[in-house]
Amino acid sequence: MNAFYQRSELYAAFFNPNEEIRGSIDRLVRKHLGRRPLRVLDPACGPGLWLEHFSRQGAEVAGSDLEESAIALAAKRLPRRGARALVGDMRRPPDELGADFDCIINLDNSLGHLADYMDVAEHFASMRMRLAPRGIYIVGLALREDGDEIDTGVVYERGPVDIEGGGFAALRTESLGLQPKTRCERIRQITITANVKDTPAVIAEQYDLLTFTLEMFGDILAAAGGFEVLACHDATDESLPPKPFRRGAGDVVLVLRKAEPKPAPRRGAKAGKAKGKRAKSANAKSAGVKSAGTKSAATKSAGAATAGSTRSGARGSRAR
Repeated sequence: MNAFYQRSELYAAFFNPNEEIRGSIDRLVRKHLGRRPLRVLDPACGPGLWLEHFSRQGAEVAGSDLEESAIALAAKRLPRRGARALVGDMRRPPDELGADFDCIINLDNSLGHLADYMDVAEHFASMRMRLAPRGIYIVGLALREDGDEIDTGVVYERGPVDIEGGGFAALRTESLGLQPKTRCERIRQITITANVKDTPAVIAEQYDLLTFTLEMFGDILAAAGGFEVLACHDATDESLPPKPFRRGAGDVVLVLRKAEPKPAPRRGAKAGKAKGKRAKSANAKSAGVKSAGTKSAATKSAGAATAGSTRSGARGSRAR
């Protein structure tokens, strides 16, 4: 866990969602859920910033985070009734948080902080089990293909801002580009503080974030039980404009819904129909189409699927 994130007052001061991104997320929820959410889970909730947002709308909220100081601050921010925040792992949040959530939210590329892609698959499987029927999962991540290049330099800069408890601070986050061997994006972050209790004057850190090829992401969703991609949005713009869900899409916010199992074919179907289905299946395999148990599965031949937080985030572990 990095030193910046261990100081949850710093994280809350810099990454408290502004009015624009709050409005953008609310519009996504209303569009794909058809109403305000009743139960919301944030599996990497940090100091509870998004939980607080939805709690004010009347939702029952729950969240977890590895950082104890973040959960302590979340407990202070959230009401005593209808809210729960526990120390826990994003891969499999504590069972005490419950299930049947109609909205799960996990922005700021928190997934990128997991150790490997097996951890990511475990996380999605857990989220799938927590979703209510027709519930949605709003998640931020980075889609990068082998050979992609990204601009290096400053991706987020803010401050000075006042810190709860006294003092002020400024933050600068830089991208050092994709690492060729690991395909991770390397991030350098520098925080300068003044008169902030128990905090050094300078916090300088560097870490790597996982990225995903389109095919890899489809395989992960399939391994987790299957998800449908409802929408893809540009995460670098807080208005979250729609963006094609395709190879190398970059930093995106996806709206997912768990794919329901297809019903088994009825017995007694005519032999001719069964033959036709087998023929179609054979043709699909020969064309290189790869099913991932979801409409959004990556295909080796087509390489694109239909479907639109800034790059400055990270939680649960979060600290981008």
